[in-house]
Amino acid sequence: MRSSRPAVLVMALALALGGGPGGTGLAPAGAVASAVVAQQSVPASMAVQQAGDDAIVQHYEQLGGSASFLGPPVGSAYDIAGGRAQDYTAGTIYWSAGTGAREVHGAIRGRYLALGGPAGFFGFPLTDETAAPGAAGQYNDFARGTIYWSPGTGAHEVHGAIRGRYLALGGPTGYLGFPLTDETNVPGAAGQYNDFARGTIYWSAGTGAHEVHGAIRGRYLELGGPAGFFGFPVTDETATPGAVGQYNDFARGTIYWSPATGAHEVHGAVRGRYLELGGPSGALGFPATDETGTPDGVGRYNHFSGTSAGSSIYWSPTTGAHEVYGAIRAQWAALGWERSRLGYPTTGEYGITDGRRNDFAHGSILWHGASGRTEVIYTTVPSALLGVDLERIPTTQKVVALTFDAGAKDAALRSILATLAANGVPGTFFLTGDWVNQFPSDPALIYNAGHRIGNHSMTHPDFTTLTDAQIAAEIGNAQRTIETAGGNPLPFFRFPFGARDSRTIADVNAAGYTGIRWTVDTLGWQGTMNGTRGPGFIVQRVMASAQPGEIILMHLGSNPDDGSTLDAAALPQVISQFRAAGYGFVTLDAALG
Repeated sequence: MRSSRPAVLVMALALALGGGPGGTGLAPAGAVASAVVAQQSVPASMAVQQAGDDAIVQHYEQLGGSASFLGPPVGSAYDIAGGRAQDYTAGTIYWSAGTGAREVHGAIRGRYLALGGPAGFFGFPLTDETAAPGAAGQYNDFARGTIYWSPGTGAHEVHGAIRGRYLALGGPTGYLGFPLTDETNVPGAAGQYNDFARGTIYWSAGTGAHEVHGAIRGRYLELGGPAGFFGFPVTDETATPGAVGQYNDFARGTIYWSPATGAHEVHGAVRGRYLELGGPSGALGFPATDETGTPDGVGRYNHFSGTSAGSSIYWSPTTGAHEVYGAIRAQWAALGWERSRLGYPTTGEYGITDGRRNDFAHGSILWHGASGRTEVIYTTVPSALLGVDLERIPTTQKVVALTFDAGAKDAALRSILATLAANGVPGTFFLTGDWVNQFPSDPALIYNAGHRIGNHSMTHPDFTTLTDAQIAAEIGNAQRTIETAGGNPLPFFRFPFGARDSRTIADVNAAGYTGIRWTVDTLGWQGTMNGTRGPGFIVQRVMASAQPGEIILMHLGSNPDDGSTLDAAALPQVISQFRAAGYGFVTLDAALG
């Protein structure tokens, strides 16, 4: 029978006092003193040791003693890291005053010892090895972490904030499953990570602990992981509100995933604009590319999945980040994207009367809802056209431009539009702001039919009699009025009455316009001149001036005296005779090169 350590101390004290186990005599005073000193100096450490050993024995017996999985003891109990331990054939029971007696065995024990055992970071165990609820594996909790084991992953430790996040996500029974690594320093970045069966949890002092998994994790690692541009995650993978997909936010961007698009990153100003537009649940949908450098080497872009014709956000240092999508994007792509004459977008798509519009560095693209047509507007005036009131398109090709002025009435408009449509001929229409206000539905008829619009001033005054400020107001008011009606007159301006000089031409150029005069005026606006003129007069006059680049001036109104519309009446024959002579028809955009 085993004696307890306090009983041994009592017996030793009795022998010291009585001379032997059965004696009655007193011991010498020195012997008594020595026994008292021993009793005062030894008990604290011996009592702790005895308490630990007793607790180990008691726990061993609770586990089944030598018949348990631990098997018989190996050697004696020993001191370790301020506590006690007893090895057995198949494991060890550790004890400390703060944790009690707990067993560790198998692969978990092997990993625990490799990590320093009780003297290492993890300290003493807090639990016996325990089956992970709902998962095929085991774990031991320790003072500063947990070691998990499963047949497929082996034994690995998880601790600190990563362990806290892991447990919040369900631990081994959650999506991530068992750990595949111990907590490890991130190469090239100030943080830690644990890989798990189905993902990774990363931690840094600035971002905390967050998990990344699946295709998003794959793309994240391809992009350099925490040591790459994106840095550490700042969210777990999260379902995108209002859209079928997932995302992780990172320190410097976001990776989105959907079944149709896969995983792609968005960052910087492009990401900022994307989020303003609603992110994946907005019109643009999920990203279909990572942010990519533009072929011109200046800007950046992301393509997205939204709209039937696709969508994109383009950024450059001078224009910022703006979206382009649908039919407008398709038109811009056909022109050559940012390397086209239009350059980068300077606005996102916005609504206009019966349509939509994007502005670019050197023009605009308009989409007209009634016709489904896109219209390309170039607003940059070539240097060769500055200081010029153009009388002929500079070309050697056999093309002519039909132009129509609208200042008073619209009596001939529908007839002219019908003739142009029947013959597949485009025209350029110069509108005054007053005319647009008088006939507010007419501009839509013009641009939905595929024709070009120009600026003919607001009130049709003689510009040579106006101040520079008055000229600017006439041009600007007309432009805004036409734009409100859904059109865009830039960059073509026609002087009322043809009255201009070098000063007024400079004013027009300063407003972003090039002056457009004419090669021949049909004079149809003068009417029949008491019956002496008819459509034949118009045809003869126009054809007499036939030449490459000819600009022909006609009018939309009727003569105020006789109500005639000679230009409309002559137009079919004009088109027929030009085609017979081998000519084609263009808008004034041909003058821009």
